[in-house]
Amino acid sequence: MAEKILFVDDEPNVLQAYQRTLRKDFKIVAALGGREALELMESEGPFPVVVSDMNMPEMNGVQLLSTIKERYPDTVRLMLTGNADQDTAVSAINKGDVYRFLNKPCPPDEMISAVKAALSYHNLLKAEKELLENTVKGSIQAMVEILSIVSPKIFGHASAIKDYVMKCARQMRVDSGWELEAAALLGQIGAVTLPEELVDNVIKGSRLSEEDRQLFEKYPEIGAQLINKIPRLESISEIIRYQNKGFDGSGIPEDGVAGEAIPLGARILRPVLDLVFGFSGVSDAEALERLKSRAHLYDPQVIKALEAVVGATNERVVQRISVTQLSESMTIADDIVSESGQLLVRKGQSLSSSMIKRLINYCLNGLAPDKISVYADAAEELVN
Repeated sequence: MAEKILFVDDEPNVLQAYQRTLRKDFKIVAALGGREALELMESEGPFPVVVSDMNMPEMNGVQLLSTIKERYPDTVRLMLTGNADQDTAVSAINKGDVYRFLNKPCPPDEMISAVKAALSYHNLLKAEKELLENTVKGSIQAMVEILSIVSPKIFGHASAIKDYVMKCARQMRVDSGWELEAAALLGQIGAVTLPEELVDNVIKGSRLSEEDRQLFEKYPEIGAQLINKIPRLESISEIIRYQNKGFDGSGIPEDGVAGEAIPLGARILRPVLDLVFGFSGVSDAEALERLKSRAHLYDPQVIKALEAVVGATNERVVQRISVTQLSESMTIADDIVSESGQLLVRKGQSLSSSMIKRLINYCLNGLAPDKISVYADAAEELVN
């Protein structure tokens, strides 16, 4: 079956010519401009390959391909333009991560060759992604599960962070992939280097000394350096590095990067982390209002998505059940603390089989309560 290829141009005659000359090799889907192309990506895509003209009204080719890169990273992007100048080529490659740059008019045989090469590259990316998802993702999940048991103060929020982040991405219609999920789970890994007292003060919302503040600000960079040592996790490392960066360019790292130049995953993580860690003792709804009062720090689209997510989360029903009734993926509604005051599981954490076994053992030995508060049902899916 012929692959569907999206061609974007503001000239109907050009699109019709592509459909006539390439129909034997591909199924051509045509879009008259960037806005229609994005609508087709959502309704019929994502497409393995997109070929876009450069000069179009409202949204030029670089802007379109940059948006597609962000929302649909697995789609291979080709740029077709009559302006064969160096600045256009550099912009297309740097901003849109364009696989190949073609000049108009492009001979049919050259176009067919370029699209076939792009399809091969797409298949390679897809195979690599599946391999990573089936190996690295499972390894990350197992590691975070262990860290959640050993250090619940730091990693006890990992499930809640991941839940918020992934739902925000879905609200934004972002094809987040496994990288965003991994970044959400591993974002706090650098915090294992922080003194326990400092972690407690951050969680409590206590005012930090200048020395402690500087120490705390370093943990995302430390985490990024740790993750960067693992092959193929470079994009996750960048998200973690910029997770505390303000949308206005403030914060760490101090490099002048701001706005949409900040990795999308980091822009989603920033308000989620502030929501989870930044406002001790207040409801999520109240914390969200405080976030909105500091709008300069956050991507407006992320705040809009997070507002919808928090609204649905607040509607969840809590019930108390026996420890023996717990099952995997249930979400804890209140902190579980042992008789000695040790934190066992954080509120908002999804249970794994090893956590359940640990809780049962504590309960059998009279070291933990035998009734646990959980959310009765998962929050209703926000996007069908």
